[in-house]
Amino acid sequence: MTAGYQAQVFVCVNSKGAEDKRHCGDKGGQAVLQAFRKKLGQLGMERSVTVSKTGCTSQHAINDSTQTAVIIYGPKPELGGVWYRVSEEDVDEILREHLQKGRVVERLLNPAICVNFNPAG
Repeated sequence: MTAGYQAQVFVCVNSKGAEDKRHCGDKGGQAVLQAFRKKLGQLGMERSVTVSKTGCTSQHAINDSTQTAVIIYGPKPELGGVWYRVSEEDVDEILREHLQKGRVVERLLNPAICVNFNPAG
């Protein structure tokens, strides 16, 4: 059995204790992380998708008060790295559309950043 994953999800949980609660960790990052882990377990996907917390991605300024930065690599190479602005309520849709069906959830895309690993594009 191989130890590889089909996809990896990074959730920003950074919190610097700013009074204005501007960082992703202050905007629900930990709740989003836990929601991904819980739902992946419920769907039996924890062996194919790994979820990790990450520090600041410098995207918190464009997220609203309930959104955190989420970066997903996989499940298809042509997806490259996809950056989302996600609240806890969006986790089901990300799991269903992106991780199960391999389709980008356009309405949650972070327009300020993306990573494209397609050498031809």
